[in-house]
Amino acid sequence: MSGLDDDSIPEIVRDGLEQNRVDLVLQPIVQLPQRKRVFYEAFTRIRDEKGDNLVPEQYIGIAEREGLVPAIDNMLLFRCVQPVRRTQNSKQDIGFFCNISAHSLTDRHFFSDFVEFMADNARLAPNLIFEFPYATVVNRDHDIEQHLKQLPSLGFQLSVDQVSSINIDCDDLIKHRFKYVKLDAEILLDEVRNPTGPIAIEDVKRVFNRQGMDLIVEKIESEPQLLDLLDPKIDFGQGYLFGEPGLARVE
Repeated sequence: MSGLDDDSIPEIVRDGLEQNRVDLVLQPIVQLPQRKRVFYEAFTRIRDEKGDNLVPEQYIGIAEREGLVPAIDNMLLFRCVQPVRRTQNSKQDIGFFCNISAHSLTDRHFFSDFVEFMADNARLAPNLIFEFPYATVVNRDHDIEQHLKQLPSLGFQLSVDQVSSINIDCDDLIKHRFKYVKLDAEILLDEVRNPTGPIAIEDVKRVFNRQGMDLIVEKIESEPQLLDLLDPKIDFGQGYLFGEPGLARVE
C-alpha cells in the first residue's frame, strides 16, 4: 500500500484492530547447512477496508507515536497461539518467534495481562519463543528486569533481535536465559570478510555453543551470501533465500 500520509495510517491501524483486519504472516527459519525448516517468525499485516495491506515498515513508527503498539503486539500474540497449538496437536517440532516491542515490555498494564495469559497457556512454552530488541534488553530498568525474569520462569525461551554488532554481552544474555540471538547477514559478513573488531565471530560462536545459545542470521537473500556464512558454522538462517513471509492458515 503506497501513497499514504502519516495522518491516514493511524486511522487504518485503529480500524484494522477494531474490525479484526489483522493477518498473521509467517517466515521460515532454517537449520544450516541442511536448510530444514525448524522455526517461523510471526509478523502482522493490517488491511484497510478495501483489503490492501499495510506492512510493519509502514506503520510501526507511527503506531509507536500513537501508543498503538501494545494493541498490535497483543493481536500478534493471539494470532500466533493458533499455529502453535496446531503444531503441538500434530506433534511437529516447530518453534514460533513472536516479537514483543520495547513499548509493550515497558507497559506495566500490558505486561501484567500478557504474563497472566501466558501462565494460563504455559503448555505452549516448548514451541513459542518471545523476541525483544537488544537495545531494550541492554538498557533495561528495574521494571524491564523483572518482566524479563517472568517468562523464563514459565518455561518460555527468549530471543534478541536488532543486534548491531557481534560484540554483545553474552554473559548478561545467558544470565537472563536468552536462547537465541538474531543478527543481520550484512553485519556478520562484514566481520567474516574484513575482521576489524576485538572479538572474532568464531570466538563468539564458541561462547554461544558452550552456553547452549544459538545464532540466527537474518536477511540472507542470495547463495553467495550463504556460502560466505557457512564457514563460521552458523546455526540457523532466515531470509528470502529460504522463503518469503506468507499468510498463515486460519481455521
